[in-house]
Formats: sequence, C-alpha cells, structure tokens
Amino acid sequence: MKLRSRLAIYFFLVIAVVAGTTLFFVRRSTESNFRSFIFAGDSGKARVYATILGEYYSEHKNWIGLQSFLSDLPQLVFFGLDERIHGESGGTPLSPYPSETVSALLSDRIAVADINGIIVADTSGELLRTVHPPKHLAHGVPIMVDSEQKGTVLVGSMVDSSLTGMSERFLGSITEALVWAVALSAGLALILGVILSAQVTRPVTMLTRAARSVAAGNLSTVVETAGKKDAKDEIAELARSFNAMTEELKRLEEAKKQIIADSAHELRTPLTLIQGTIEAMIDGVYPLDIPTLESVHEETVRLSHLVDMLRELDIIQSGKLSLNLETIDGMELLRRTATLFAASAKGKNISLMVEEPSSSPSITADWLRIGEVVYNLVSNAIKYTPAEGKVRLRAEDDRKLGLVHFYVDDSGPGIPTDERERIFERFYRIDKSRAADRGGRGLGLAIANEIAKAHGGSIAVGDSDLGGASFVLTLKSA
Repeated sequence: MKLRSRLAIYFFLVIAVVAGTTLFFVRRSTESNFRSFIFAGDSGKARVYATILGEYYSEHKNWIGLQSFLSDLPQLVFFGLDERIHGESGGTPLSPYPSETVSALLSDRIAVADINGIIVADTSGELLRTVHPPKHLAHGVPIMVDSEQKGTVLVGSMVDSSLTGMSERFLGSITEALVWAVALSAGLALILGVILSAQVTRPVTMLTRAARSVAAGNLSTVVETAGKKDAKDEIAELARSFNAMTEELKRLEEAKKQIIADSAHELRTPLTLIQGTIEAMIDGVYPLDIPTLESVHEETVRLSHLVDMLRELDIIQSGKLSLNLETIDGMELLRRTATLFAASAKGKNISLMVEEPSSSPSITADWLRIGEVVYNLVSNAIKYTPAEGKVRLRAEDDRKLGLVHFYVDDSGPGIPTDERERIFERFYRIDKSRAADRGGRGLGLAIANEIAKAHGGSIAVGDSDLGGASFVLTLKSA
C-alpha cells in the first residue's frame, strides 16, 4: 500500500477516534447538564407543592384523602382549590403563586411520603403504600407544618430519573445536532487530511523516482525540492542530502574510473618493458646475459613495489591497519628524519634544518607508520625544492586543544590552490607529464594521508613563509 493511502487511512482512524470520543463525552455532558436542569426545575416545583400540601395537612391533620386530592388537582386549580383545602369557610389564599404557575405544574408526576417514608399519594399510582428509601427521600422537599416536618414531596425526576417524552425528544434533537456537527467536522478534516497527505507524499514520490533513476546508473539526477534554499523541513533536508549523495557518488565513480585508468597506465609501463625485453631475448635481439636479466628484474621489482603500495593503501582504507601505539618524542622523530635525509639534501645543496621548540611535544602513535608519513613529506619537499633551497622541520604543541602540529616547509614551487584537495588522491600528480621515476606514482601522499587518519589525525597543505609549500601533520598529543 502506498504511503498516501496509508496516511489517508491513518487520518481517517484518528478522526474517527477523536470524533467518536468527542461525541460520547459531549453527549454524556449534555445529558448530565440537562438532567441537572430538569432536577433544578423539579426542585422549584416541589417547593410550590410543599406549600400547598402543608396547608392541606394543616387543615386535615393527616394525609387521608390526599391521593384523591392530587388526582383532582388539575380540575381544582381554577375551581374551588381554596374551598377544597379550607372548606366553605375559606382560608389563606394561594398568593404569591398565581394560577398560571400552578397550572404549569399539573403535568408533573407527584409523590408524597409521610414521616415514616411510606408513599401516601402518587399521581401515577405505582408507588402507593410502598416504603421509599431514605436516600431517595433526601432529594425531595420537606412538607413543613408549624416548623415540624410532616412528610416529603417528590416531583418528576425526584421520583423517576427517566425523562419524559418531550424531554427525551429535546435531548434526542441535541444528540442529532451533535452527530451532524461531528460528522461534518470529521468529513472536512478527512478531506483536508487527504489533501495534506498528497502534499506530504509528493516530495517523497519524487525522491523515490530519483532513487530509482540513480539505481539505474543515472548519477546526474537532481531532486527539484532541494532547490528551495529557504525550506528547512525534514523532507527538504532529505532532498538536499540526496543530491549531495548523488554528487559524491558521481565523484567516486569518476575517481574509480580514473584509478582504473591510472592503474592500467602505471602497470603497463613495467609490463611492456618486461614483455619487450623477454621477446627480444627469445628472438636473439638481446643476449641472454646477466645485465639483460638485471634490467628485467629491475622492472619486476618496480611492478611488485607498485602492487604492494596499492595493497597497503587498500588495507589502510579498509580500517584493517594494525598500529603498535607508543609514546613518541616529537622532536626526536624530526631529528631522526633530518639525519636520514641529510645526504639527499646535501646532494642538491639544500639547507635541511630542524627548529627546536622550548619544550618537546609528545604523541601517541606507531613509530614506523608515523615515521613513514614524515619521511614521505620530507622526501617530497627535498625532491621538489630546487638547488640552494631550504627545507625546514618544526613542531608546535597546542596544549589548549591537545594537539601537536608537525610542519614541513620548503622553498620550492608550492602547490596551486585548486590542486591542494586532490594531491592526496591515489595516482594524482600535479605534473601529468612527469615520469614516474622523477615525480613518483602519486601514491605516497595518499598512503600518508590514510595513515594520519588511522591515528585520528590529518594532513593539510598551505603556503610556507619560505616561499613554497607547507605540509602540516596534526596528531593528538600524548
């Protein structure tokens, strides 16, 4: 099932649950409030009846004949109510209760209980002569005669909690209105939800199509939503990440092709020389002597060295490089390197110097591997520095950041700014026409950079105050 359909179903389920819950609680609240309203009205009516019945008891001194009195009450409202209570001599008028008020009460069910809780009168006749529970009588209004309770009157909902037909119809109309309101709101919310789900899933659909295109090999695919620079939502961020991923895949694909081409080129030269020499020896062009075999062996060693360097680079990049970590004196490392390359520097009349700091920094590293990195940087500096030039080695201890920086500066031609990021790629050489025996095979810096990363460090290149390049090896201090 598509995401758009699932979102629509989820919207429907959420709306249904919320609408149903809202309808249930609003219906219960409305019914509860309506019953409270009915009960409050019945309480007011009961107080009116309590006054009438109090006069009745005051006149008769008992409840005998009360059932007949309540049954005849509708006919007595306008004809002889005062006479029926007080006899022909009359008595206290019903004021301040006008006849309209009394007439409005005639449709209510009335039940009267004596002081013992026995129902002595019930207009419906259902509870007559039964004992009413005290907890029910507590809802009624006491009938007082000379400040003494003679009974309790209950009206309407005080007797029976069920609503009358008119009340039920009124409550039903409210419920129907609530159902329609909730249904219309839920329908509108569902329509808006479907529209919103379509808008939410549209960029996801575009990303899906773009992913399929990339999987098919089209690395130039770009997701259009990433062009909205002001968009900061997760979908836009995903689109931008997707485009960054395709750019990186494109770069890696081009790098892979370049590596294959460079590897083939680097391997072809020694293989061609070996093949040509052997064929010439077979054809009798070259004699089968030791010097000829030595030339073949030299090319074989060069080929083997190239393969070993490629294998070493792959091992380092795969994270399988084993490091024998120990605490190393940074200045001791630089002094040994200077001693090792002193003869090479002297052969080109290059000044190779080591600057001594006030305190010698220490690092935790593999001596052989980190030495290989420094040797490579110094070797390149001497190789590309012209005669009468300078190469300087120094170290700085950044205690605040816990880092040690090793600098290899030279007075050579330097590294062009646009080439600095690529010089650490395998087989990359600034001078493409330079022979491998003079300019190297473009693997030394790649290996050195990966060894530095394996130590948690890095190598950067910039401009030196000597006029050439400045390589900086940064490692964590011990």
